[in-house]
Amino acid sequence: MSSIPAPQLLAIEGCGNAVPEPPGMGEARSAALERCLQVLRDAASDSEQFAALLLVTKLAQAGDLSPSTRRRVFDAVGFSLPNRLLVTVETPPDCPPHLFRSLAVSLLAGFSTDPGLAAHPELINKIPLLLGLVSAEPEPGQERPRRDQPGLDLPEQSPTEPAQDGAKRDQPGPNQTTQRTAPGLSPTVPHAPGQAEPNQNHCGGAGQQTQLCPDLATIQDSYQCLTALAISPRGPRVLLSRGAVPALCRAHTQRCPGHALALPVLTRILSGAGPAAWQKHEEELTRLLVLLSSEFARSGDSSKFTLCEALPHFLPPPAGAARPGLRPSLDALCAGLREVLGARLSVAQRDPALRLAACLLDGFGAEWLAGSGPGSGQFLALLVNLACVEVRMALEEPDSGSVRRDTVTACYRILEFGMEACSLGLTCPDTAPGKPPSGLLTLEQSRQVLGVMEEAVAAVIFYLAQVAPVRYRDPFVFASVRLLCAWLAEETSSLKQEVCALLPFLIGYGRALFEGEERDRGLTNQMEELSEGPRAVLLSQGSPALLLRYLSHLWGRLGAAGGCQDQASLQTACSVFLNLTVTEPGIVRTDPSFSSLQTLLMDSLPSLIQKPPLLILAAHFCTLGLLMARLLAGTPALQDRAPSRRFARSALLFLSRAHTLDSDGAGRGVVRSARYSECWEDVGELWFLGMQALGGCVAELPWLADTVLQSGWLGDALELLRACPASADPDLRGALQSVLTPLAQHSQACRDFIRKQQGEVIAKLHCMEELQRHLAGTG
Repeated sequence: MSSIPAPQLLAIEGCGNAVPEPPGMGEARSAALERCLQVLRDAASDSEQFAALLLVTKLAQAGDLSPSTRRRVFDAVGFSLPNRLLVTVETPPDCPPHLFRSLAVSLLAGFSTDPGLAAHPELINKIPLLLGLVSAEPEPGQERPRRDQPGLDLPEQSPTEPAQDGAKRDQPGPNQTTQRTAPGLSPTVPHAPGQAEPNQNHCGGAGQQTQLCPDLATIQDSYQCLTALAISPRGPRVLLSRGAVPALCRAHTQRCPGHALALPVLTRILSGAGPAAWQKHEEELTRLLVLLSSEFARSGDSSKFTLCEALPHFLPPPAGAARPGLRPSLDALCAGLREVLGARLSVAQRDPALRLAACLLDGFGAEWLAGSGPGSGQFLALLVNLACVEVRMALEEPDSGSVRRDTVTACYRILEFGMEACSLGLTCPDTAPGKPPSGLLTLEQSRQVLGVMEEAVAAVIFYLAQVAPVRYRDPFVFASVRLLCAWLAEETSSLKQEVCALLPFLIGYGRALFEGEERDRGLTNQMEELSEGPRAVLLSQGSPALLLRYLSHLWGRLGAAGGCQDQASLQTACSVFLNLTVTEPGIVRTDPSFSSLQTLLMDSLPSLIQKPPLLILAAHFCTLGLLMARLLAGTPALQDRAPSRRFARSALLFLSRAHTLDSDGAGRGVVRSARYSECWEDVGELWFLGMQALGGCVAELPWLADTVLQSGWLGDALELLRACPASADPDLRGALQSVLTPLAQHSQACRDFIRKQQGEVIAKLHCMEELQRHLAGTG
């Protein structure tokens, strides 16, 4: 390719010293710039293009050109010039050997500032070259960079921010001259005219077998290109597929020149393709995390807080929390955070630390706290106390609209973990062998933590009470409601008056989200245990209709997905309806929502009963359906029709499978079936309530007794009582009697069947006096 002598190329200094312009100079410069762009478009050789580029550079600073002007420069130059520069080996006499490569990368960095060019195929094809430049080892005899060496690691820049354009990035280091070659490009030749590079040894890099080790300006331009790619929509996955993660990890862990600039690019990649990156490059990312965590624990200056900002991006996804190689990192992070949070900090220093702690609790839970050793509970109590203070300070201010939302949301997560530790008795996994696991928090610590959390939740209620409907879609409002519901799920008696006053907002908020096709899974938790005051408020707000829509939506999604992810939410919704059915029977009879719910339960139970993983949900549907059937006996849905009989047979099937005859000869007579034993804590109370409801339905639904007789349940129940000793479980005997007695009372056919099965003897054996009277015809 043609070229011009290097002294001419390097003679034009960058216009870094801004001076006031005389009047009219701006217009004259714009006109001159237009003429230069015209020359650039009409250039017939590389020498003419260089000259035009240098003139454009002299006329404008890097940040002065508009995107459209930079695009015109690209349209005139294209990728052909940098491509030719990259393949040109020979340089003019007295020029640095890496001159053309530096110019090419500088041009690419300038082009990458245009979002439309950042993901251009030509730039994507240069990724291996760029990675090779940034991960190249220093040449033999060349000092490895130190953090305090100016011009190398840009210590003023946060590792989570992209590399900066323009003059900031072009500040020369010691003995370094910076030149500009093109507008909008930070590009430069760092050696004075005629000065050769100290060494001409070669070093390998990704995508290039041998290449001269790059100068710092070229490294910065390379990072500019990689950053622009990472910011583009497809950039993170493109960089991941081209091997950017191991190369950038290597650049930082081996402290290659400019290595701190690797962290912002890695941050972008992990934000856009984190799980895939960890799955593909776990070893490299683990090594980098160990290094960053160690630096965080050892650091005693402001870099500790800078690392607080960066580290959350480098944590593995939750599925990788059990990786054994992460233990050193977790210990170092715990030690570092404990040191940070135990000191007096400014808001700017404390916020990143709290966000990092929330990320660690979210991903690792109690496992992360093991790094605190015996003081794990004390450290958790400190975290929760600090989080509560932040929540109160942010939300109790008159204007809560300007709260530090990221930090307050992180504090919410810390509070949720504190609730789990108090309610579930979470244990720390570092318990010594041979000793029983102890809770994270002592009883005294739990009481103190609950007290401060109650104050924080009161601040959340205060904030939500001021939220207008126009802010219902605000994610921060959603996070605040989620925290309140998490608290109410554990502390139903706390702040009762304040919660009752907030119920109209919560119902309206849930309705607004539901109608906007956003599903809130937490709003029903507060309604599970309703006292008279809150129940009246909820009913006045039309909550049964809203809750029915919510339950119907969840049931439809459960059926479509074929999974169990919505089971807990469905169970909670059923619990609310159970509460209303028992406490407000008049509402059940008059509110059309309950008739619609009855139809849904009757249609759903036959299929639900056939899915063993959903046994607990089947118990809720069965019991709720039977309780409501007694109150809605006169409605069309519960007349003697096929759907009604199918529901009754399904309910009888659920009730009959709970107990079976003892087949191992242990002399117990009747035992609980294996499937029900596994979850009896959740279904036992529902089973007994369902038996009582079934007995109550016999008198209200004339067709039910025939269905029971045809199903075979009556014979099975009598067989269980026959095999049961007189000293058997009185609760089981009472439950069976609550159904047998109304059957014998209201159905001649059932009464005759019981007599034929020696029912009178069985009733006498188990002291069922009322059943005896009905069988004898004296009841």
